[in-house]
Amino acid sequence: MSPRARHATSLLALGAIAAIVALFVGGISSGGGGGAAPPCGAATAATYKASALSVALRVAAGERDGGAVHRALHTIETDRVLARAAAAGDAAAVHSELLVLLYNHMHIVRMRVVGNGRVLDDLGGPLVLAPVGGSLRLGGRVVGSFVMSIQDDLGYRLLLSRLIGVHTVMTYHGRTLMRDIAVSPRRLGGAASVRVGDRSYLVAQLTVGHFPQGQLRVYLLVHPPAASLARVSCAQVRADAMAYVARRAYDEALGGQQIVHALDAITGASALRAALAAGDDAAAARAVREMVRSGGFAGLQVFTRGHLVAAAGSSRALLAPVSLPLKDASGHLLGRALFTAQSAHGYADLAHSLTGVPVLVRSGASQLAGTFPGPPSLPSAGSLLYKGVRYSVASFAGERFPSGPLRVYVLNPATS
Repeated sequence: MSPRARHATSLLALGAIAAIVALFVGGISSGGGGGAAPPCGAATAATYKASALSVALRVAAGERDGGAVHRALHTIETDRVLARAAAAGDAAAVHSELLVLLYNHMHIVRMRVVGNGRVLDDLGGPLVLAPVGGSLRLGGRVVGSFVMSIQDDLGYRLLLSRLIGVHTVMTYHGRTLMRDIAVSPRRLGGAASVRVGDRSYLVAQLTVGHFPQGQLRVYLLVHPPAASLARVSCAQVRADAMAYVARRAYDEALGGQQIVHALDAITGASALRAALAAGDDAAAARAVREMVRSGGFAGLQVFTRGHLVAAAGSSRALLAPVSLPLKDASGHLLGRALFTAQSAHGYADLAHSLTGVPVLVRSGASQLAGTFPGPPSLPSAGSLLYKGVRYSVASFAGERFPSGPLRVYVLNPATS
């Protein structure tokens, strides 16, 4: 299972699906039709479904050509140990090096190496998608080739569930490989919608590479949009759909895998607890600085006896604070930790990469991060003309670290 697949253990996964209705009823501000644009009406469902599909396609593209893929390719293509083993046709040596590559936190989930015209090894999970190939060279001469992937089927399915809130059915050559909803793919091919039990879903589909070759067909079962969205423009429908994805990405900063790791680090911070129990503020401050240096925290503050005793982390704008009581072995309260794993810049980049539209993070009149600087003021929802481009705006409220309000704005340009 890929590292991202293990996000299923996160706190967010417990409440992600339940948030669907709340976000569209009241959590994300909707505009009144985007200026003079007509209501989306009968095109609402298709517009909303196309928006969800575009995010799924962007996630799939990232698994083929994202930063993690390029880092993994560079690592493999510069691995002289692997190249020499492939050139010699030494299957045992290839296997030994693949073990290193698959377990060195490069996120490689499966890899196949070919040398001297035969497969020397194929190591990793059985259900893997988005394969990417490359060559192994020694002295400029090609001595072998490889196919690798950084994502498995389950990891991709869980990403779509967490970030878009959809169900998925995956098939290969007509055979169901994986699904998280009880529906036959025979009912999905060519269907615009489907009813499963007492619920209706919009149906979209895409294809993504199957390891080591071929195409995996992925059906998306999308929850229909709220009926009220038919009264706004189609551009506003898309803005609201993208703000929904951006909101789910924000929720990852409150309960995703990074937060799980941070909670584990704080729970196991015996030096910090000992310092707090002894009333040694200097030792507590040293423990906090060491925890931040070890990674996993963008910002960390510790409070005891009603005052801040230690703080460390990035000087950049941070968001999505998480609070945790600090207790000794007997359960007595020693203090409180306030932390975050997310910067405003990192979040804005992530939300933009998922949605493909501008995302701005602001606290009052101050812009903390964003795709571009943006105008001096923004409507919480509705139409905006900025530098000759008409945008439909949707937004939602968040929280700065360590405290204070912020707002995330998603700007859907008319050209989309």
